[in-house]
Amino acid sequence: MVGEIWASFQRLPLWVRIWMVVILAPVNFAPLFFLGTHPSAIWVAALSVAGMVFNMPILLRQRGFSAALAFPHLVFWAPLVVMLLLRPAPFDGVNGGYATLLIVILVVDVISLAFDSVEAVKWVKGDRTIA
Repeated sequence: MVGEIWASFQRLPLWVRIWMVVILAPVNFAPLFFLGTHPSAIWVAALSVAGMVFNMPILLRQRGFSAALAFPHLVFWAPLVVMLLLRPAPFDGVNGGYATLLIVILVVDVISLAFDSVEAVKWVKGDRTIA
């Protein structure tokens, strides 16, 4: 099973693999390092990580990468992006490295959600192809 998932990953375009490994995953796991530093950190970490963790059952069931992987991102990262854009009271006093991380998460997840929206539409229209 792991071999099938790895082979599927290798069939993705190089730029997608680089995006996922060098940018997307590290940025969305980074909030774990800020837990306890600010009241908002638990929510940011939970939503950031959930967008990836909930892809695991899909990967395991399908034994590869498909457009279905867009849905956990849409479910968890869309509210995160809205929360970061609106900056409600729990974000008062955010500064330093954590503030920078929030901006990076916002930019990266907005880009990801643009790709994910296209992929979700493909899946809804019947494209169940596994890379």
